[in-house]
Amino acid sequence: MLVLSEDCSKSFHLLLALLDEITVRDSLQLGGASVLEARWQHRSVNDVALFVSTKHMVELVDSFIEKVSEENWIDRGIKIEQIFGVSGVLGYTPHGQFSIFGSPNVFKTARSDEDVEGSGVFAQRTAEILIRKIRARMIRTSHYYSRDAYDIVVASLYVPEEFKLVLDKLTPVEINALKFDQQRDDVYIKDLEELIQPAFPQIVENLQSYLFDVLTQRTSREDLLRILNLDLHFPE
Repeated sequence: MLVLSEDCSKSFHLLLALLDEITVRDSLQLGGASVLEARWQHRSVNDVALFVSTKHMVELVDSFIEKVSEENWIDRGIKIEQIFGVSGVLGYTPHGQFSIFGSPNVFKTARSDEDVEGSGVFAQRTAEILIRKIRARMIRTSHYYSRDAYDIVVASLYVPEEFKLVLDKLTPVEINALKFDQQRDDVYIKDLEELIQPAFPQIVENLQSYLFDVLTQRTSREDLLRILNLDLHFPE
């Protein structure tokens, strides 16, 4: 069973209470940084990302927006900040940010066997989370945010086999795009101040270099552990 941090747990269960009125729990998957934080405790996280199928999101989004507008849910503090058509919503609970998106799974086995706090909602596997970060937050937009970059570098150390699956899933065009960005002068890691309580500050000190080194396989895991002065028996 996966146990979330306190703020993530509160947001997660508050969202479930609302979603229980309009859908079934086994249609949901929990992904994003809250899952990685629960597995590794590598940084402080307060955002929750839920995923459903594209078809289910089309059916769900109007009902969700209507529910959030009801007095009961206004009083409980769920607010929508942005609506992405029928593909998803972004908003806040009193405990942090949340998102609900509809998109197809990248990996055939995208869901892990970890029930989130006995809720009946299962967490996504690490590889599914990482490839979504790389494709949606980097390759397609060149938005190299510090939180995503840090998560990816840490993942290359904690779960090298899962990380290799992610790199093998990238297309030649995507790999070339990353190599091109590595050489650009106008690409930089954004919002370093949003990295809260990172467990590995030595990664943060040279985050952009480490990120591209692991994404383009310029540096092996063993070499990176040595450079960072971390134990070679780093937990996997």
